[in-house]
Amino acid sequence: MLGETIYVKLNLPVLVSLAILSVSDVRAQAITTTEYTLEQALTQEKQGALSLSQALALAEQRSEALRAQDAATQAAQSQATAAGELPDPMLNLEVINIPANGPDQFSLAADFMTMRGVGVSQTFTRKDKREAQASVFNKNAEFAQAGKLRALSRLRTATAQAYLDRFYLQEMLALLQSQRTELELQIEAADALYRSGKTAQTDVFAARTELGLMDLKIQDTQALLDNAQAELQRWVGEQADAPLAGAVDLSQSRLSTVDLFEQLRQHPEVLALDKAESMALAEAEVKQQEKSADWTLSVMYAGRGPEFSEMLSFGASRPLFVDQDNRQNQALAAANAMAAKAKAERIELHREQLAQTKRWQQTWQSNLKRVADFDRSLIPLTQQRTQAALSAYQGATGTLAEVLAARRMEIDMRMEKLRIQMDTAQLWAQLEYLIPTEVQP
Repeated sequence: MLGETIYVKLNLPVLVSLAILSVSDVRAQAITTTEYTLEQALTQEKQGALSLSQALALAEQRSEALRAQDAATQAAQSQATAAGELPDPMLNLEVINIPANGPDQFSLAADFMTMRGVGVSQTFTRKDKREAQASVFNKNAEFAQAGKLRALSRLRTATAQAYLDRFYLQEMLALLQSQRTELELQIEAADALYRSGKTAQTDVFAARTELGLMDLKIQDTQALLDNAQAELQRWVGEQADAPLAGAVDLSQSRLSTVDLFEQLRQHPEVLALDKAESMALAEAEVKQQEKSADWTLSVMYAGRGPEFSEMLSFGASRPLFVDQDNRQNQALAAANAMAAKAKAERIELHREQLAQTKRWQQTWQSNLKRVADFDRSLIPLTQQRTQAALSAYQGATGTLAEVLAARRMEIDMRMEKLRIQMDTAQLWAQLEYLIPTEVQP
C-alpha cells in the first residue's frame, strides 16, 4: 500500500496535467494553391507529399472527360472544314432506249435509238450558304470547348473538396487519438487513487465512460476519413494514399466580390448556354440561306452505233420551293425560336449563379470570422476552464467529473472549429475553381 501511495503522490499530478494541458491546436503553414502546373506537381511528387496543386494536376491528367471534350472539338472543327467545300461531283452512267420486246429485245447494239452515255453533274452551293454551314460546326467546336471548361471546373472543385475533407478529417482524428491516449493516463491515475482510498470508484467509472465515448467519436471520424480517402482516390488514383503536404490558405479567393456580375458571365455553365445560343443563330442563318435554291449543272456524252452521230447533252436543275410558308419559313422560325430559348436560359442561369455565388461568398466570409472567434476567445476560455478544474481537483476542492467535463468541452470546441474549417474549405473550393483560369475574358 505504501508503494502505491508513493506512486500516486509522484505521478497523479503529472499524469492529470499531461492529460489536460497537452491539448493543442494543430497549426500548419498555409500555402496558396490557386496557380499550378503539372511540372510543379511532379516536382512535389518526388518529395513524397501530396499537395493540392499536385492532386489537381493528377486529376486533370487522368480525366477521360477532358479528352472526350477535346475529341468533340476536333470533330466539329473537321466538319467545319468539310462544310466549307462544294459538294462532290456526281458521275452518271446511263443506257437508254433499250428494246423491251421484239427480235432485238434487251439488245444494247441492235437498235439505233439505244444510247450509252456517261456524264457528270455538279451542285454549286453558294459561298454564303457554305460559310453559314461551316459556321454551325465552328460554333459546335466552341460549345465543346465550353463543355471542357465546365468539366474542368467540376473536376477541380471535386478534387479540391476531397483533398480538403481528408486533410481536416485527419486533423480531427489526430486530435481525438491524442486525447484518447491522455484519457488512458487519467484512468490509470484514477485507478491508483481508488486503490489508495483517495477517491471514489465513480471517478474510475466516469473516466472509463469518457474513454468509451471517445472511441465512438474516433470510429465515426475514421469512417468519414475513409470516405474522403476513397473520393480523393477516385480523382487522383494511387497517389491518394500519400501523406498530404499541408494546409491551404482559405482566406483568399480568386473570385472577387466587386465585379461578380461580369465575372460570372464567364461561368462555364453560362458560357455553354451562350455558345448554344450562337449555335442556334448559326442554324438560323443556314435556314435563311436555304431559302435560295442551289443550281446543279450536268453534262453527258452519249454514243450510238458507229453509223450514227454521237450526242452531247447539257442540263441545269434547281428545286422549286412551291410552299415556302410551310417549309423553309417554318424551319427558319424554329431555328430562331431555339436561339431565343437558349438566350432566355442563359440569362436565367446567370441570375441563378449570381445569387448562389453571393450566398457562398457570404457564408465563406462568415465562417472565416467564426474560426477567428474560436482562436481569439472560445478556445482560450475553454482552456482556462480546464486549467481551473484541474487546479481545483489537485487541491481537493473539485472532482474528476468536473475535470472530464471541462476537457470534453475543450475538445468539442476544437472539433467544432475543425468542422467549420472543413465547411469553409468546401465553400472555398467552390469559389476558387468556379471559373477556370483558362477562360478568356
